[in-house]
Amino acid sequence: MPSLLSPSRKAVSKHRDLLGRSFTDESEELVYEETAELFHHFAHPERQTTDDTLIGEVIDEEEEAKIKKLPWWKRPSPYWLLCVLPFTAVAMTALLAPRVEIYTILVCRQIKPDIYYEKSSLAGTALLSSSASTPTRSQLCAADPVVQAGVSKFATMMTTSMGILSCLSTGWWSAFSDRYGRCRVMGISVIGLLLTDLNFIFIVSLTERFPGAYWILLLGPILEGCLGGFTSAAAAIHAYQADVVDEHRRSRFFSLVLGLLFVGMAVGPTLGSLVIRSTGRLISIFYVSTGIHFLYALFVWFILPESLSLSYRLRAREKYAQRLRTDVSEDTASLGIRTLNAVKKLFGFLAPLNVFFPEVKEMNNNPLKKKRNWNLTLVGLAYFMVTSLMGIYTYAFQYAASTFGWTSETLGYWLSLVSGTKAFFLAAILPLAIKLFKPKPKVVEMPSETVPLLSSSDQKTLKKKEIHSLAFDLNLARISLLIEIVGFMCMGFALTPIAFTASGMFWSMGAAFTPANQAVALALFTERGGTETGRLFGALSVLQSLGSQILGPSLFAFIYMKTVATYPRTIFFVAVGAVVVSATLLAFVRLPNEHDHSHATLVAEESDISSGSSAHSHAMLVAEESDISSGSSAHSHAMLVAEESDISSGSSAHSHAMLVAEESDISSGSSAHSHAMLVAEESDISSGSSARTILNHTDGPA
Repeated sequence: MPSLLSPSRKAVSKHRDLLGRSFTDESEELVYEETAELFHHFAHPERQTTDDTLIGEVIDEEEEAKIKKLPWWKRPSPYWLLCVLPFTAVAMTALLAPRVEIYTILVCRQIKPDIYYEKSSLAGTALLSSSASTPTRSQLCAADPVVQAGVSKFATMMTTSMGILSCLSTGWWSAFSDRYGRCRVMGISVIGLLLTDLNFIFIVSLTERFPGAYWILLLGPILEGCLGGFTSAAAAIHAYQADVVDEHRRSRFFSLVLGLLFVGMAVGPTLGSLVIRSTGRLISIFYVSTGIHFLYALFVWFILPESLSLSYRLRAREKYAQRLRTDVSEDTASLGIRTLNAVKKLFGFLAPLNVFFPEVKEMNNNPLKKKRNWNLTLVGLAYFMVTSLMGIYTYAFQYAASTFGWTSETLGYWLSLVSGTKAFFLAAILPLAIKLFKPKPKVVEMPSETVPLLSSSDQKTLKKKEIHSLAFDLNLARISLLIEIVGFMCMGFALTPIAFTASGMFWSMGAAFTPANQAVALALFTERGGTETGRLFGALSVLQSLGSQILGPSLFAFIYMKTVATYPRTIFFVAVGAVVVSATLLAFVRLPNEHDHSHATLVAEESDISSGSSAHSHAMLVAEESDISSGSSAHSHAMLVAEESDISSGSSAHSHAMLVAEESDISSGSSAHSHAMLVAEESDISSGSSARTILNHTDGPA
């Protein structure tokens, strides 16, 4: 006779049938809504859907056990990427200034040949060489307003083409990483980098014979954008870290990643300048960068262990197949519906932005009087305005080269000073200021998440939860904006190279805005009941991509082209205006009082269960464990969606995963109604009798 707590074959079969139906019913959740949940899917793959099953968990546990037995060089670890990310940052930033100078020479040769060939006695190639004659020719080209306008137009097309394609393709590559692994996406994105580098070197060499061929350089960003670009690569790297790092250690590792990236950004420009000085050729640094990207590609494709388990990838592929079958069935719909679906998919990358829509609340419980909460909307718009300032870099380089006669070598030193100041400020000065001036967080106690389901009330432990001051983070963001306003104004008024450099270093200390603003956004999102924080960060990523890769470069390029002949420093005052708009938006943010903020944070973290009664199943307990206090056994979490389960006080635990399609009757003197996630079903809880778990048939109460 089978044990009462052992599932029968009929129950297992029925469970598998329901499992199959659950995959079918939720087939679109992973991929169809992939854009809205992009960051959440990457950072928290184990919580992508509430239909994770016991079978899948068992398989994952078995694979994890096998992985732990592997030698260290075959196990996924966050330290793999920590070792190589600084080198990728070096390769990226080392090319910033030389690329602008090469653009200037290419455009000058095409539209102003009289300037480029003015000194015909100068032998050699000005583009590939950095001899004594080269700075003179480069400076002549950089000083011409027509050439500068042409460079701005060309650089904008290079940046925006990759930015638009990256935005459109990131959603697809995010789902692809779920199906085939994070390493695959990182490897494909670095192939795009290699193609861009090789195309650049080849076309630059070709323009010696065919000056107008530089437009073929656009092929590189187009290919890189189609292969995911920087956005998909950064998301995959973040996802890899989240896959292999425990939740309580993620902040530490993410901080390490950010710090190492800033180190690479500080070293890269100086390294590029030294390479150009030692070789005497501008193009030489591109060979070095291509070599670094090639080594990184070999590392990703052949050394870096995959972080996602095979079972997880197979389940994602099954969901994708279900989605494809659904799309085929939609082909029979009317033309209008098919057109609407096509438009929806085309602009699907904007779906995460609905997080910032104002929240509508009833006033005094009166449905006729409603009030909109614009706080999160204002914070998102402020973030968007600031991220658009990243598009000023190329044109700031052009301005410095034109105004001060700087070469790419000098620009590299300037960029290293600015990036180094930013890294030092974020790593040393800002943490010290926070430690000295930030109010101490309030400490509250709540039931620990690690308490077993079957533990009684006397076994429960309490954990401490810190509630941080939201006002401090908001004020830090506002002060950072003030620093950026002063920095940009000083850069615009600077008349000497030293003043321009000092202004840039001061401006870089406004970098605290991004982490502070994100902290405010997260707190406001939690305060209004938001729980899927991944959606919020996904929306912030979309804003950053739109601002830094599309709007920012286009705006500053247009302004620089129109003003380069009359007042080229206008771009800095436009940047001041953008920061002022951002500060104005933050000025209208009204924070909730400390009591409401603390309460909302606790709701998002834990669900409290009252002692001596059955639990109220909250919406947040879909895939979490809920503690039941004082003489009652654990509830069936996650899988009791459409069934009845009767549990008695003082009994042993029921089989929570296999009771999906069965009823469990338990003697009772009282009953309770489990709310929210039991979907109109009742769970009878009795006291003073033993539990009977009936898996094969349904009887009346004993």
